[in-house]
This record gives sequence, structure tokens and C-alpha cells, in this order.
Amino acid sequence: MTQPRKVRQNLTNYDVVELLRSEIEQSEKKMTSKLYFAHALNVILITVFITFYVTTASRNVRDYAAEAMQKSFEAERAVHIIDEAAGTNFLEQSKIGE
Repeated sequence: MTQPRKVRQNLTNYDVVELLRSEIEQSEKKMTSKLYFAHALNVILITVFITFYVTTASRNVRDYAAEAMQKSFEAERAVHIIDEAAGTNFLEQSKIGE
């Protein structure tokens, strides 16, 4: 790195270019650090959103599964009642056949 020169009364073009170059390098460093922070924050927010979405969706899937199991038990109970009422005993015959 170049050493910054002391400001003199009679600035040359080279002095001005050196001052501008140092200011540009400092602003680039600030912008780079801000961009890294913004990207890191975006990754964290996306991760939080995905986690929230997955936990919410898994709760809904559990509700659907519980409802499906309840309906299947009700259907099995209805088939059993119909089988007993008809006197066919298909359920018992199928158990014996297995």
C-alpha cells in the first residue's frame, strides 16, 4: 500500500489521484462489508422462513393423517355393523381364510 502524502498547498494531479484512490478503496471496503452482512442476513431469514414453513406444513399433514385414520376406523366399524346386520359374516370368513 502507498503511504498517504501530506496535504500541501500546491497539490499536483498525482496527489489528487492518490487521495481519490484511497477514498475509493475505503468506500469499497465499507460496501463489501455491508454486502456480506446483507447476504448473511438473507441466508438466515430464508432459513427461518423454511423452518417455519416446514413446521407449519408438518402440523397440517399430521392433522390430515389423523383425520384419515379416524375415517378409516369409522368405515371399518360401519362395514362390521353392516356385516353383522346382514348375517353374512364376511369379515369372520376372511379372517379364517387367511
